[in-house]
Amino acid sequence: MKVLHSIMTIVVVGFTIVACGTQSDKESTRVVSSEIEIEAIGQSDEQIRLAKSLIASSDASKIKAVNAKKMFKNYCAVCHGRKGNLELNGAEKLSKSSASLEQRVAQIYFGKGTMAPFKGIIKNEEIVAVAKYLDELKK
Repeated sequence: MKVLHSIMTIVVVGFTIVACGTQSDKESTRVVSSEIEIEAIGQSDEQIRLAKSLIASSDASKIKAVNAKKMFKNYCAVCHGRKGNLELNGAEKLSKSSASLEQRVAQIYFGKGTMAPFKGIIKNEEIVAVAKYLDELKK
């Protein structure tokens, strides 16, 4: 039983580090996706352009099939809270955010500040679905 508890603790701590990240705003991440190669620092015009492309190219039926609430709970709630108002580790208060869908997709995809990028961790359709789900937190 103690071994299982230790393993679970390691998994939770590891997940928290991955989900909340450690990257600073000033660090650069090389990104290659959909034939677009950019240096990702903050939310550049290129990141917004890629986000628009991801939204436009994502299959609406696949987006709808995603359980975005569950994904948010599993990946985001550790820092943002289940209602989007926790603000742990510098996380934005999502329940009051005025970010556009494109800005939200870019931030989830590329990460920002201490938030790790989710590109390659979850599918593009899941990124778009979670970004759309954030509107539910404002209600």
